[in-house]
Amino acid sequence: MTDQYSTIAPFYDQMAADPGLQAFYREWRRALREAVREHRVKIRVLVDLACGTGNTAIPWARSPGWNVIGIDSSPAMLRQARKKSSAVSWRRQDLAGLYVAARADAVTCHGDALNHVLDPRTLQRVFVNVASVLRPGGLFLFDLSTAGMLRWLNGREKMLRAGPHTIVATNEYNAKSGIATFHQTWFVARGRLFEKREVTVRERAYPDAEVRRMLRVAGFRVASVRTQREVDGRPARLLYTAIAARR
Repeated sequence: MTDQYSTIAPFYDQMAADPGLQAFYREWRRALREAVREHRVKIRVLVDLACGTGNTAIPWARSPGWNVIGIDSSPAMLRQARKKSSAVSWRRQDLAGLYVAARADAVTCHGDALNHVLDPRTLQRVFVNVASVLRPGGLFLFDLSTAGMLRWLNGREKMLRAGPHTIVATNEYNAKSGIATFHQTWFVARGRLFEKREVTVRERAYPDAEVRRMLRVAGFRVASVRTQREVDGRPARLLYTAIAARR
């Protein structure tokens, strides 16, 4: 399988330094801390799925007594993560084939990573895999972009800076399939010149009712669903907290 992030992995963290993205990271960390307190979960093992360069996993490795495992399918992104921290156990796996021998007390998956799962049957399998990794009563926190968000992005173009680099993003949304295609053109600074690199990713939005049904089928109880962002007065991103069934 082609690693779609291979061309931008060395520069990804410069994009992630954007204040808007950093706000998401803080919210996700706060949500887990709140869920741990509310549901009285003791964290010994935390698994961070689609960990990328480690921005969501590394902070938790500083928590005393926490064993943190970061999982991603991109070798290029994991290479960057390994450079940043040896306190996390980094593993290359696809979410559809997720396997962790140690039982986890919490699993996280952020940055709308699950929207990249385009087949509902595969997403159901991912939920089942996560349930098999968690201890009874364990926490599963993840976020998803909504169909309203993907529709809103349709036809919109955006330019942003990532350190010395420039990114031009264009978006397309297919209402029939419910799949959005995001095209990113990176202009990577090379002295006074720029090197052009192309990245294309696709996402699918899942209705909240369908996500809740899939979680129940996988053996989860939905504890909360909160709106993280809105567009035109409607939810743009939802943050889910689910609890693995006690067997």
